[in-house]
Amino acid sequence: MDTNRKMNQQSPVPNGENSTAMVLLVDDQALIGEAIRRILQSQPGFDFHYCAEAALAVVTAKKICPSVILQDLVMPDTDGIDLVRAYRKIPELQDTPVIVLSAKDEPIVKKAAFEAGANDYIVKLPDPIELIARVRYHANACLARRQLHEALRALRESQKQLLDRNAALETLNEQKNRLLGMAAHDLRNPLGVILAYSDFLETEAFPVLNEDQRDFVSTIKSTSEFMLSLINELLDVSTIESGQLHLDCAPADLNELARHNVSRNRVLAHQKRIELDFQDTENLPALMIDRGKIEQVLNNLIGNAVKYSHPDTRVAIQISRAGSAVTVSVADQGQGIPEEDLPKLFKAFGRTSVQATAGEQSTGLGLAIARKIVEGHGGKMSVRSQVGEGSTFSFTLPVAATP
Repeated sequence: MDTNRKMNQQSPVPNGENSTAMVLLVDDQALIGEAIRRILQSQPGFDFHYCAEAALAVVTAKKICPSVILQDLVMPDTDGIDLVRAYRKIPELQDTPVIVLSAKDEPIVKKAAFEAGANDYIVKLPDPIELIARVRYHANACLARRQLHEALRALRESQKQLLDRNAALETLNEQKNRLLGMAAHDLRNPLGVILAYSDFLETEAFPVLNEDQRDFVSTIKSTSEFMLSLINELLDVSTIESGQLHLDCAPADLNELARHNVSRNRVLAHQKRIELDFQDTENLPALMIDRGKIEQVLNNLIGNAVKYSHPDTRVAIQISRAGSAVTVSVADQGQGIPEEDLPKLFKAFGRTSVQATAGEQSTGLGLAIARKIVEGHGGKMSVRSQVGEGSTFSFTLPVAATP
């Protein structure tokens, strides 16, 4: 019989009765090789290989990478146990199941075989049913283990690719924030000049301008103010997204800060006949906050409430304390926000279907910045809204914690 003889039954199917098991028999007795070939041939799913020379056993095993090795114990000039040890020194064969075949049914021999790295021991010639069961058991375990290793390898490769892509995206995001900050910073100065000159024309030259010229100046001023606001918010976004949100925290009276912002927004509210109702809370201790940043949050929430409310309505600003947290809420009687638009609110440039009631402009950045500022203080921001009834924006700040 040829030193390498095989039969191909089926393509591999993971872990089942129909899985193809590549079986390598290393035995110098051709009669034993033929007998085992016939036993395995009677069942589906076995790909049989035979090696009669001990000197070729390791080379053959490395070449075909079998699912199971059937190793004869006694071969000319070679001990089968030595071959088992040799298999275990080969990285790709370290986990390959090895079944030792021997005419000796002696415990001491079995012990030596298992200590060398054998997985099983069969006295030959075994009963066909027993041989098939043991070979299939070890082969299925080997196939499952290899599939698991391959899945883990693929997973590690996918994770590496994902990490590489994330690193590339982070680099691009940093470059984007840097360029955005540079562009916004370079635009702020000339816009400031335009705004200053338009303000001068509006205050000093209005008497000598005709009605159309006054409209032009007012348009230039309002547009410049909006663009300057947009640039300032772009700078805030680029700073926050780059992880460089710096808070200059000091003790501050939140009641006084909110009262100042309510007064600041009364002019716009008065123009739309909107009532601003402020309720502070008694015995509120000074909070460790960045006064300028929290004022920015308050101005955004109160300004938005006025901007998106109809005339002759009311905006309620309230401060309350519960335990170790202070909550500031701004509730309007405006249009309300559709439920499907709520996830867009705190995202940069997120816009909803709700429009300002007097055509006021919006950058779509204010709420995203406000949320980051609140979270930077260790607080949270939330919203409740009902279409046709209005919206309530709230944020909490810790009483004792210092960011």
